[in-house]
Amino acid sequence: MKPKYLGQQNPISKNLSLDKISRKKSRKDLNKFESFGVDIWNAYEFSYLLNGKPKIIVLEISIPSNSLYTIESKSMKLFLNSFYNKNFASSKEVLEILRKKISSKCKSNVKIISKSSFKSFDKSDFINKSGFLVYQGFRSICPVTSQPDWGNIYLYSATDVLNKKEIFNFLFSFRNHGGFHESCVEKIFLHIKERYKVNHLEVCGRFFRRGGIDINPIRSSQKKLFFKNFREFNQ
Repeated sequence: MKPKYLGQQNPISKNLSLDKISRKKSRKDLNKFESFGVDIWNAYEFSYLLNGKPKIIVLEISIPSNSLYTIESKSMKLFLNSFYNKNFASSKEVLEILRKKISSKCKSNVKIISKSSFKSFDKSDFINKSGFLVYQGFRSICPVTSQPDWGNIYLYSATDVLNKKEIFNFLFSFRNHGGFHESCVEKIFLHIKERYKVNHLEVCGRFFRRGGIDINPIRSSQKKLFFKNFREFNQ
C-alpha cells in the first residue's frame, strides 16, 4: 500500500479524496479468513455550517467488514475536516452526502449517524462468564508512521472457555507488530478460533483516538454481534 496522505505533509484542500485500502490485499497472509463484523469509526470533530452557523457533531461511521475496501484513517480525517466551511440546509443532507461518498469508495453500504451519547460497557449481557476476557493496554505499531496505537481488546465466546494466560501472552506479542487496527483484530480472531477450536468467537478492539477519530473493529463467527459501540473512559 502507498498511502496518499498518511506520513505526508498535506495542505488544506477543498478537493481531498478518500484513500481506500483493499480488504483482500490486507488479508493476503490470513488463511481462508471468514467472519462477520463491522468497523465502527467515531469521529469527534466533524464540523460544518448549518444555515450559515457553525455546527460540530460526533459521527458514528459503520463500515461492514465484508466491504471490498476500507478507508485509510488520515485521508478520512482530512476528508471530514474539509466540510468545516461548507453550508448545508439540514443535518440530514450532510449525513447523506457523507454516506454516499464513503459507501461509494468502500463498495459497500456504510451507515452514518450523529451521536449524542455513548453507552458504558455492560458485561451482564454476556451469559458465559468463563468465555469473556478483557485485555487492557494492547499496543501495536502503525505500519506507515511507526507510531504506537493503543487500545483494549474484548473477547467473548458463548460456547467455550477461553484460556486467559495463553491468549494474553499472544496479545502481548503484538507490542512491536506493524499493522492497522482492522488487521490486528482479524489476526487475533483467526489465531484464537483456529488454535483453540472455538465454536463461537467475537473479538472487539476498542482503540484510542488519533486525530479526533477512534476505530473499533469487531469480528465474529456469527452474524448477530454481541459488542456494540460502547466507549472506554480513556478513548
